[in-house]
Amino acid sequence: MAGAGAGVAPPRGRGTDVVPDTPPHVEGRDPGGRTTISPLVIEKTAARAVHEIPGARRVRSRAARARVSGEIVLLKLRIGVLYPRSAREVAVRVREHVRRRVERTTGKRVHHIDIEIAELVR
Repeated sequence: MAGAGAGVAPPRGRGTDVVPDTPPHVEGRDPGGRTTISPLVIEKTAARAVHEIPGARRVRSRAARARVSGEIVLLKLRIGVLYPRSAREVAVRVREHVRRRVERTTGKRVHHIDIEIAELVR
């Protein structure tokens, strides 16, 4: 019989019932335990996101620093800008992109991003 059992719900037995009154998802907590994201992971995510913006480059020294307080992130970025692009325009694009990327990747809220233009790159 082709398709035997298709569309038939599995029998309900021990271990398959849904637990009643399961609390709703609590933001920032995994129901199976706690997930901790290191500031180093946030820094690496931010540094990689910088490189995804046309006209922006990561600098060789520590390109990103993150301070994390609970679910809030404060970032400091050091970037290079390709000459002759506008440093201000590149910084605006970097700030927006890094914020989206870090928030999507980590689930934390980026409150503030300081950007230092450390190099002008040809």
